[in-house]
Amino acid sequence: MDWNSFLGHHRQRGWFANAIRTNRLASTFLLVGQDAIGKRTFARLIAKTLLCLRNDPKDFSPCGLCEACVQVEAGTHPDWLQIEREKGRTALSIDQFIGPEDNRMRAGLCYEIRMKPYSGRRKIAVIDDADTIGVEGANSLLKTLEEPPPGSVIFLISTSLQRQLPTIRSRCQVVRFQGLSVEDLAQLAIRQGIANGPEEAKRIASEAQGSLASFSVLMDDELREFKSQLLQQLEGHPFDFPRFTKAMLTNMDSVGADSQAKRERLKLLIDFVQQNYQAKLMDAVRQGNATGIETGVSLIRRCMDAKEHVDRIVAPAALVEAWSADLASLKG
Repeated sequence: MDWNSFLGHHRQRGWFANAIRTNRLASTFLLVGQDAIGKRTFARLIAKTLLCLRNDPKDFSPCGLCEACVQVEAGTHPDWLQIEREKGRTALSIDQFIGPEDNRMRAGLCYEIRMKPYSGRRKIAVIDDADTIGVEGANSLLKTLEEPPPGSVIFLISTSLQRQLPTIRSRCQVVRFQGLSVEDLAQLAIRQGIANGPEEAKRIASEAQGSLASFSVLMDDELREFKSQLLQQLEGHPFDFPRFTKAMLTNMDSVGADSQAKRERLKLLIDFVQQNYQAKLMDAVRQGNATGIETGVSLIRRCMDAKEHVDRIVAPAALVEAWSADLASLKG
């Protein structure tokens, strides 16, 4: 992967290219945007740009062929650090930041990033699933964010600014990413072999809100049909939220007994609803409908709050019931 084949996010590319060219690159960035739109790939390409052994970083054109570029792509470069939520866990653990209890401050990302770079240039770290950083993890990370080692660059990958603790937000430069265009998303889906052809790719991309994850899900005909039925229920007057709740929970349970799989499905279903309200909010903005704007913002915030609590609450059914009732109240 290089910048020529990377799709979308031209404004963000231009900003980083200028910052590198003028030696004004900051140390800590919070990359914010919906899932599967290219934030992780973007961070990896910045790492290639900064670590490439053949081309000057100011050229913003990593060769992709030198040892450093190949290692960053493979995730094996000694100066490339990455942590993500471990399978079966609902949050990043404090051990990932400062090492296990018997080796505190002698292991983990915060320790490793302070080690001398092997390449002699800089260390680059990616903290994936940053939405799941808890208070303990945030506290262990603060000193590194406040006083990053010279030349180091840290990327936190997030889906929502509101899901970040204030102590994290205030220490990062926020870079917002939008969903991919229909054309770029369709092209990406074809490139990755997800779609069967241009017509199908464009049709699904028009419903996927710019996310490859949503695109992949919508390739499932049954789930796409369920989304359509779900949105029809949202339009009912009055809104039958008990029926809506039952449909949500039944679909969530359809993925099997694995609790994490159920939570991921629930977040996806909430995303469907949030995307619907985001589209309606844009319509209200275009029409200058003040009441529609106020209601839309409230509904979107409630969806975001529900998603934030999916991984924290023991009984998802109670969350869905409370969320559905609140939607009914906000819709009026």
